Parts: sequence; structure tokens; C-alpha cells
Amino acid sequence: RYRHPLLFIRNHVDGTIYFSQIAWSAGCRYSVDYREVRECPDKNLMTAPALAFKAEISGFNPLLVLRAKETFTTPEVYMGAIKGDLDDAVNEMHAHVRKSVLNMPEADPTACLIGCGMGAEHDMSVECSKAFIDQFAEMGGEIFIIDAGWQNLFQNPPHKETQWGPYNGINHPDPDRYPNGIAELSDYCHSKGLKFAMWVEIERLGEYCDIYKTKPEWVANNIYGMKNPGRSGFLDFTIPEAAQWAEDELARMIEEYKMELFRVDYNIGPNDYFNMRDTGDTGIKECVSLRHFQAVYKMYQNLKKRFPNVIFENCAGGGGRTDLGQMKAFHHTWVSDWQKMPHSVMITNGMTMALPPERVDRLFAGMGCHTYGAFDAHMRNTMLGHMSLNVVAPAATYANPVQMEFVKHSVQLYKDFIRPILPTCKVFHHTPEVYKAMEEGSMVIELASPDGTKGVLGAFTLSETNDKTIRVRLRGVDVSHNYRVMLDNSRQSFEISGRALQMDGLVLDIAASLSSELVTYEAIK
Repeated sequence: RYRHPLLFIRNHVDGTIYFSQIAWSAGCRYSVDYREVRECPDKNLMTAPALAFKAEISGFNPLLVLRAKETFTTPEVYMGAIKGDLDDAVNEMHAHVRKSVLNMPEADPTACLIGCGMGAEHDMSVECSKAFIDQFAEMGGEIFIIDAGWQNLFQNPPHKETQWGPYNGINHPDPDRYPNGIAELSDYCHSKGLKFAMWVEIERLGEYCDIYKTKPEWVANNIYGMKNPGRSGFLDFTIPEAAQWAEDELARMIEEYKMELFRVDYNIGPNDYFNMRDTGDTGIKECVSLRHFQAVYKMYQNLKKRFPNVIFENCAGGGGRTDLGQMKAFHHTWVSDWQKMPHSVMITNGMTMALPPERVDRLFAGMGCHTYGAFDAHMRNTMLGHMSLNVVAPAATYANPVQMEFVKHSVQLYKDFIRPILPTCKVFHHTPEVYKAMEEGSMVIELASPDGTKGVLGAFTLSETNDKTIRVRLRGVDVSHNYRVMLDNSRQSFEISGRALQMDGLVLDIAASLSSELVTYEAIK
């Protein structure tokens, strides 16, 4: 649904892959120009084939009007080339991104704690919240996140949490919902061994927010010259006072509510940030997107330096803003609100090409997980990125003990075996082409430590096929090692050589569609 500004081009003749990312959250595009071999007037000469591509910022003209003595630095574009296959390019790009792009010392990539959230899809009362905190603690969660719906909604009473949009920007806990303040839940989290976190959407104001009423000039007109009330009160960061208010408000919330993580959302459409106005004293209208997003990046980077011990989680309407420009100040990012199989696995497959797996949030339970796909498949999909959990039983009852045992086992396996290799792992997409994978009925993703001593493989059945047997040759192993391999469905293990795993592979039998197998392997010392 969303675009991540990423490009791969492969030369099938000489085996070179060119790859590029644009670190930009607004309009951008790639243009590719291929010139074949052509004969010259001199029949003995030929022109060499050539491939050119162009990375562009797009927007209404004039996009930017420079003032006297003003300088401007364009958004960054990252480019590379390598002889090899797609995953060779992906892993080279990930290595560069980890070292040279997502490298703010405050944004520690090892902060891959398991988030557990509840929001407007639940009753957000204190009683229900505490029941879910208990459940998350039992599951093995590490951070409790209160999502959208916690704000002071004035006349909007409890049990109307889903109607939070017009009240966005108030940023104070609802006193009816939280009579003892938000600290009651924060303290309860800490008593259960969980950190405390909250959701906020600072770049948009609801029509009932005081700032929306008292500072109407801070709310930008859309491309049609009108203001969008409610869910689209776009805060114009090209106005220095508006940008400063947003930064100060976020800092206040982090300090006052003692956040150990904050999740920032962004439910805006291009009709808002492509509006035109005179942002200075030139008298010439320009598209606000360029100045706006550079101010947004600056705000989050300032806050990350100010609060180095707070984990920053990017959300953006599910996955609408995952580019490297936005991600510089963030530990990890939501990549989609769509969690139904088989698309949830396809999203993991694609987004772990764009970003390193430890930066890619995947959710178990919630967001429609229960409607399609096996219980195990949703969990294994989550285990191949940055794990997030939702509840597996209503607050008024208890979890199915068989399901709870599987969740606790999987979460512990993630903590002990998978998470330690994530910040440096290589990722191998055995089925990179989504449509081809759908036709063949399976998708396979493998993560491995760079030295080949351990790794994990998730195999998923997608569509209805007669054959549920998947043969896969492991790519992250070292042929000089012997390995202990564990099949998570049966909890059985065996020993095998790295050469056999790479040359002959494994045969996995998965009984049903939209189900899975998880394989872990570790070198025998």
C-alpha cells in the first residue's frame, strides 16, 4: 500500500546489481533510462549500452524559493553496486545503513525490546489495562504501550476510544478514564517488570484541540486551499513557532509521563503536505513539503539527543513513513497495520529488503490476525523482525493454556536465540518475488549471524496447493561446520553438516495453508 523509496536494478549479463534509497518522506521518484547497443555511422563502431537512473524530489513548482544568502542541502540519496544476487545487495545495503545512516549514538539498535500494546480497539479503562499488563508480563513482553485513545476527550466518555481523531493534540490523560493519572499504570507496569510507553501524534491537530482553535494559522490549508478538520489538522512545521511548540510538547510528555518509549504516529495524506504558500518574505508561493519535513527530521533528532535513554518507535499510519530520512532518529518502525496472512508475511519479506530486520516491527495478535492464518504462522512472522505482541484473550477471562505455552516458548526462543543476532544479521529471501511465491504457495525467509555459526529460518505456506512440502537449501551456514538443527513444530533436533544443509537442504512438511515451520541451527563447537 505504501511506498518505500528503494530501487534494485540487475544486469543479467554481467551479474551487477545497482541499488539505491532516497532518504525522503514526501514526494520522490526514480526514473530509469536504458540505451541499447546502437550502430554508429561508421559501421565498424558500436555505441556501448548504458543505464542511467535519476532520483528526484517531486512536488509543485516552485518547490523551494531560496532567500538571499540561504543555503540548501538536498535529501540524501544512497547508492551502491555489487556483483551478486539480490540478497548480496540487500546485505551490503543493510551493513552500510547500520554503520553510516542509522547511527545516531543515542539510537542504540540493540534496544530491540518486545513491545506490547493496547489501544482504541480495547476498553482502555484502568481495570482492563492492568489485566492486559498481567497477560503481557506472562507472555514475556518488556514494554507496555498505551496506544491512541488515552487523551483527554472532554465530553467523549470512556468506551468511545475509537473517536480520538478530532481530539488529537490535547495530549493529557482522560481524567474519567484515568482518575489517578497515568502514573497509576506506569507504576503498575514497573511492578510487573515492564517498561512504560505511550502513543502520540504530534504533527496533526484535532478540531477540538485548543491549539487548533487559537492558532488557526498553524494548521495548513490542503492543496485545494481548504483546512481539513478532525483527522487532517496538518501542523505546518515551516512556521518556526509551530515546530517549536511540537518539540516542547513532546519533551513535556516524555518527562511528565515518564515515558521509556514513545510511539509517534502520523495520519496525514499528501493533500496536506503538498500545499502551497509563501513560507518567507519573497512573495512567491512554494510547496511546503521540503521545508516541512526537514524541520520534522530536525525535531526528532533534537529530541533523541535530549532523551538518549528513551526508545523512539516510528508508526506513521501503520507504515506510511519508513524512509531513511525519518528513521535516522528512531530505533525501529511499524511497517503496516495489515496483519492478516498471507499479506503479513509478504510485508515482512519486502520490508526486510528495505530495512534491517531489527528495525522492522511485526505484530503478533491484534490488527485482524485472528481472521486469517494459523496461530503459529503469525508468531513466526513476528520472530523474523522486531517483535510486538497483542493480547491472546479478553481481559475478563484467561488465555488458552496450550496457546499461552506456545507464546511463552516462542518469546523465550526469540529472546535467547534470535534477538542476539538481529543487530548484525544477514537476511536471505529464498522467495523474493511475491507474485511467484503466491503461485508456488510458499515463502521462506532466513536470518543468519555473519560468521555462519547460528541462524533461523521461517517457512510459510501461503495459498491453497496440493503439495505442502517445502525444500530449502540454507544460505547462512558455513560448510566447514556441523550444526544442531531444531524443528520448532515437533521440538525435535538433529545434527547435520553445513555442507549438507547448503547443498542438499531440508525438506519441511507443513500440513495446511497459511501455516508455518520455524527452523533454528547452531554450529557444534
